[in-house]
Amino acid sequence: MKPRLIDTHCHLHFPAYANTLSDVLKRLKENEMWAITVGTTAKTSEAGIKFAHKHDGIFATVGYHPEHLTSSFHDENEGATEPFDFAKLHKLAQDKKVVAIGETGLDFFRIDPERDRTAAIKMQEEVFRQHVALAHECGKPLAIHCREATDQLLEIVRDERSKGKTVNGVMHCFSGTWDEAQRILEAGLHISFTGLITFSTKKFGTEQQVQRAVERMPMDKLMVETDAPWLAPEPYRGKQNEPSYVEFIARKVAELRKMEFEEVVRITTENAIKFFNLPAA
Repeated sequence: MKPRLIDTHCHLHFPAYANTLSDVLKRLKENEMWAITVGTTAKTSEAGIKFAHKHDGIFATVGYHPEHLTSSFHDENEGATEPFDFAKLHKLAQDKKVVAIGETGLDFFRIDPERDRTAAIKMQEEVFRQHVALAHECGKPLAIHCREATDQLLEIVRDERSKGKTVNGVMHCFSGTWDEAQRILEAGLHISFTGLITFSTKKFGTEQQVQRAVERMPMDKLMVETDAPWLAPEPYRGKQNEPSYVEFIARKVAELRKMEFEEVVRITTENAIKFFNLPAA
């Protein structure tokens, strides 16, 4: 059965939901929604696959988040991290519930100050290229994380394509300007928006520029996500996020673009089904 809405990027299997999971899943089902739960290490990727097999309408990704390569930062909501293990990711990627490779990409913000920055960047770039190769081999898209590294990441995308690789990806949790979005689109990537687009205060400083990007996006390249358990949209800002809140993001897209909400729902759901090759009739 085709879902009403799809949260294309969340972390539903993370420890953050240890005490609330049954209610969160109930709301997801009641709202006729699907979700893609995203791995950030081999361990969380494996856990995501097992989780997806237990629940209808849940799919998984496998990848290694770039911040874990070069940063000591750790969020307990994610669970324990581990060293990069490409061989294990390669094996996990073959599972039928895996619909994308990632979360992968570049994060130049999360580099410990005591590290050799040049070497750290090189490490992130090499691992991202390995994810690109895996996605090409598996025929699956990339779930891409990018922070303070857009130009470098897009250069890798172009370079890998020049070598014959298929690079089909979505820039998740986009928070940049329309100019930046245009460069991403010109590189042949999709863009996904989170609850950031619903924020109305001046505290973050980026909500207005990202809203302008939403207004100008080609609808066939636009998807919606929560990045739960983080970045809860208005009216739940500051609280734990969950996949069913993707509806508030879709409503904001409709408001900004002056479209009917149900039309945004239809288009973004169709985009997600096509992009991730989801089994929807």
